[in-house]
Amino acid sequence: MQQCASVDTMTPTMLVLGTAEWSAQIATNQHYVVREFARDFETHFVESLGLRRVRLDARDLSRIARRVRNRVRGHSGTTHRPVPERASIVSPLIVPVHRRPTRLVNRILLERAVTAWRNSPRPRGLWTFTPVTYGLERYADFTVYHCVDLLGAFPGVDAVAVAAGERRLATLARPAIATSEAVGAHLRTTGFPDVRVLPNVADVDVFAAAGRPAAQRRPVALFAGNLSPHKLDYPLLRALAEGLRGRGELLLAGPVAAGGGGFDTELAELVRLGARYLGVLGIDELAEVAGTATVGLVPYALNAYTTGVSPLKCYEYLSAGLSVVSTAVPDVVRAARGSDAIGVADSVDDFVNRVLDALAPATEEEIAARVGHARDFGWRARGELLRGIAGQAAGGQPAPVTGAPGA
Repeated sequence: MQQCASVDTMTPTMLVLGTAEWSAQIATNQHYVVREFARDFETHFVESLGLRRVRLDARDLSRIARRVRNRVRGHSGTTHRPVPERASIVSPLIVPVHRRPTRLVNRILLERAVTAWRNSPRPRGLWTFTPVTYGLERYADFTVYHCVDLLGAFPGVDAVAVAAGERRLATLARPAIATSEAVGAHLRTTGFPDVRVLPNVADVDVFAAAGRPAAQRRPVALFAGNLSPHKLDYPLLRALAEGLRGRGELLLAGPVAAGGGGFDTELAELVRLGARYLGVLGIDELAEVAGTATVGLVPYALNAYTTGVSPLKCYEYLSAGLSVVSTAVPDVVRAARGSDAIGVADSVDDFVNRVLDALAPATEEEIAARVGHARDFGWRARGELLRGIAGQAAGGQPAPVTGAPGA
């Protein structure tokens, strides 16, 4: 390790273990972190190891075929998400079962897939969004666990493998980063001694640039995100679609969970009630749509999984000049204390009424205040902070601490 540090003690080579594919339709923390690290560091992103049980349906079979193709041909990114100049994408071929007897085989395959990182002469940083690491931390000069969800509570995820991985990382990761207070409390209970709570942030500059003046906005309520029964409160959305008839429009954008336990039937019913489904939009397209709307929605069901969610869409909406109406997701409740533009409903009727009230035209001053508030919750400042944490950890120094909510 000393030999590595003598080469360059402040410029690590980063390995980011993800829970999604690089080509995922919606960008999440891991995609932005890779982009931000690649501004200064050589960065390798390892696509999802498959924490969720594989289903033999068209979507999962397509993902498997794409993974094999990427592994054989290499991953060059997509038109909507190019690979940053200093980054590379690793598509490991492993068995998506993380218990015996596959663990040894998976460990060998994963280690081979990240040979370039393991052989780096610079300090090696492991920044992992998954607790299932197959021991890669033993090759790292420092390890950070970036936990954005209560993974073990998500249906279909191997909660036993998640819990075992988190217990092991609790003895190794310094610091651990949580994106909500609920996730932070979970990590502390698990045994992580140094937990930093950094709420999710958004690409606020993109949304602010596309925002329209008040006179060009329509009475539109927008939800942008994964259309999944595990996240969304469908009876609430149905009541909202009925309540908006003749008064405004409900727009939905994002990937639709399909197959058994999917959201296909629910979406068809919402469309029948007058909602409009826009498909999966790139961030620039989504910003254009948001820029003409009036209210953004966080219509989440309240369950063990969403308790730990920190919706970055709050700041996408605000930076586009929208007000926000949400169910009582704990981290949105906290965010609402800092902004009059975020409303939290305590019932279905309250949610519908708040949305209907929010359709009224906002003033230019109100729109400007929303955009100004969201400015503190962007990736520009967050990227600087995370690169600082990695750089200082590579040099053996304590990571910087911040008290700013969106820093």
